Amino acid sequence: MSFTPALCHAARILAEVDRKALSDESGIAEDRIEEFENGTAELGDTTAEKLKSALEALGIIFLPEEEEGGVGIRRKFTEGDNRRILNWEGEGGRADSDNVV
Repeated sequence: MSFTPALCHAARILAEVDRKALSDESGIAEDRIEEFENGTAELGDTTAEKLKSALEALGIIFLPEEEEGGVGIRRKFTEGDNRRILNWEGEGGRADSDNVV
């Protein structure tokens, strides 16, 4: 699956995080993320993978292209799960995705 600027932007919006939060999560400069999303900069494979992994850690699942439709994204958790996770995070840190069922 190709990690495109549009897919990155859509995933960030679905995860409900701004570029600053994604920058903090991924270790990639905020202006670099903006340039990529605007289509004015390319990312190397390693940087693109770091950005994609950060979005996955923020609860996004990337869907591959299939016969029924193109690539896409969806939330890893339901809206109720998201509220509970945000509540847990407010109690002392980020919830580990491996411990959430």
